[in-house]
Amino acid sequence: MTKYIIPFTFTKDMNAAEICKLLAKHNINIGTQTSYTKNEYLISGTMENLIGFFKDSGSPTMKLVMAEQIRDHVYENQVAAIA
Repeated sequence: MTKYIIPFTFTKDMNAAEICKLLAKHNINIGTQTSYTKNEYLISGTMENLIGFFKDSGSPTMKLVMAEQIRDHVYENQVAAIA
C-alpha cells in the first residue's frame, strides 16, 4: 500500500495527548517538524488511515466530512508518496 507524507498543523486548541492517541489509533507516523511558527509536522500513513485520522481529529485545517475531500487534500499537499 502507498503511504503519503503530508504536513499537519497542531493548533493551540488541540490537546497533544489526544492527537498522539489518534495518531496511534490510525497507524499514522509523525516525523519532522517543518515549521516552528506554524507548529507544523510531517505525518505519514496510507490513504485510509489518513482519512480516518482527519475525520476523528476535528482539525481546524481539515474540517471535512467527505472522504473525497480529504483525498484531494492529501494529493494536493503531499510531500512524497512511498509505495
